[in-house]
Amino acid sequence: MNQKQKRMMTAVFCAAFSVSMLAGCGSNANNTSSGSNGDTNTSAGATTNTTNNASNNATTTPSDEKMKLMFWSFYADKNNLNGFAMNTLREKFNIDADFYTTTGEAYKEKLQLMLASGEVPDWWKMNWWEDYDKFVDQGVGAEIPEELLNDYAPHYVAWLKKNAGEGDPFRYVRRNGKIYSMQDMWTLGSKYKVLGFREDWLNKVGITKAPETLDEMEAALTKFRNDDPDGNGKKDTYGITGTAENVNSIFSSVFGAFGVYPGAFVEENGKVVRGEISPKAKDALTLLNSWYKKELIDPEFIVNKSSNVDDKVVSQKVGAVENAWWAFIPKDAFYEGLYYEKIRETNPDAKWSVIGGPKGPDGAFGITQDNPFNAPGIQFGKQLEKDQPKLIKYLQVFDDTISNIDTWEKTNYGEKGKTFQVTADGSYEFLAPYDKEDEQIKFGVGPYYSIPRSFNDYDMQAPFMTKKALLPIRQEAESKGTGKYDILQPLQKPVYNEFVEPLKQLTIQNFIDFITGKRPIGEFDKFVEEWNAAGGKQVMEEAQQKFDEMK
Repeated sequence: MNQKQKRMMTAVFCAAFSVSMLAGCGSNANNTSSGSNGDTNTSAGATTNTTNNASNNATTTPSDEKMKLMFWSFYADKNNLNGFAMNTLREKFNIDADFYTTTGEAYKEKLQLMLASGEVPDWWKMNWWEDYDKFVDQGVGAEIPEELLNDYAPHYVAWLKKNAGEGDPFRYVRRNGKIYSMQDMWTLGSKYKVLGFREDWLNKVGITKAPETLDEMEAALTKFRNDDPDGNGKKDTYGITGTAENVNSIFSSVFGAFGVYPGAFVEENGKVVRGEISPKAKDALTLLNSWYKKELIDPEFIVNKSSNVDDKVVSQKVGAVENAWWAFIPKDAFYEGLYYEKIRETNPDAKWSVIGGPKGPDGAFGITQDNPFNAPGIQFGKQLEKDQPKLIKYLQVFDDTISNIDTWEKTNYGEKGKTFQVTADGSYEFLAPYDKEDEQIKFGVGPYYSIPRSFNDYDMQAPFMTKKALLPIRQEAESKGTGKYDILQPLQKPVYNEFVEPLKQLTIQNFIDFITGKRPIGEFDKFVEEWNAAGGKQVMEEAQQKFDEMK
């Protein structure tokens, strides 16, 4: 993946994450960052044809008056207000345009200062949930009539419905029946974590396929520990590593095999439950304790940070690990290929097999995933309730820039045949001298324009992210992710906020103690009592109430 592709992926993934991640993206624009989505080539082609045809009417509005639209600039040194990308929008939508200038680090503070001073922007991207209700209650956010979304942002609505699952796609941003935000989604969130096994190690120790059950997984981990899979003549490898940084990072796939998901509020038969206090969690901890005693688990999981886990995988000290599916495949298939690429620098024969998790005694499997409704999305200033033509124009621009491959090409790559070409394998490639970032900036294209860099349709974007020949590899890896996520994550939960940190530390310490044998598994029920007494009971009562209110 060249630097151009890395910058493109960085910008796309920055749009998907929280404001803290956005800050990191702002200061590391030439590096990669983590995360986002893809489907079949057929689907991508179908999406492209549909959006290109539909966009022919994108500039039709109830008013022919030329108006000024504002866009956020997070990279003032890389955004050219009068360059090709912005002029493309001006010409296509008959608008004038200007920037709200900030940085990723300063964005939230600047927005809050603008709102506090009464200088309400036309729109803003909310990458955090905690202020959503406050902004609605204070009357700074405009209602977005659903009929306007359906009429003037049809591709956005179709994308949201496709990825939101059953129920109201605006359920997290609807208040008193009204919509106050264009709901955003990180569509990869609900299916990105998988369990990877070193396929070459499996072959080396005589196992011909990736483990599918807990018993098969234990057999593989045992051989990874005892049968010298790296061939160095030393007993210095472990079956699996992980981290205890968070409750849901502690060998989630093993808990998933018993149908429980610690660290997340999930629904079972109309009731909200937490996996860490489920009786089935005791079964998972019992098995993990057995594996720990057999030295199948990296004993440093207790103190590992995510970076330590990566180091151990890359240095080939472990044969299994949980991570995003794109860590296990080539970077030209999707993103940076963290484990695949790094290990093959020193071991070109290294290969990975990924699964959604081992199946447990009842056939359950999965890993705790992320809630894809990771942020409220885009809110509009209250003043646009009285300026519906401008609101409509914004909806049209946003709908087009997230769904029309022609607009995407022009704003990111410029003019075909002059600044870029599409290669025989379907990849996008800048032409000289525009293969230099300075020339791209002067011409006014690239991944730095927030117009709005939300609502990523990874079907449409597939040609920009994945080489055509590698698309089947990407699809196969992506198809493996499964599990459950915290269904209440977007909701304001004051009781939970009060007790979350002590409950988290209580759970992590006890899970470590149960796994290592410091605390007998027989005391699990006592741990549950301690958890409830430490605020857990109130937390669960609030969670059930919030869940019932969502129905």
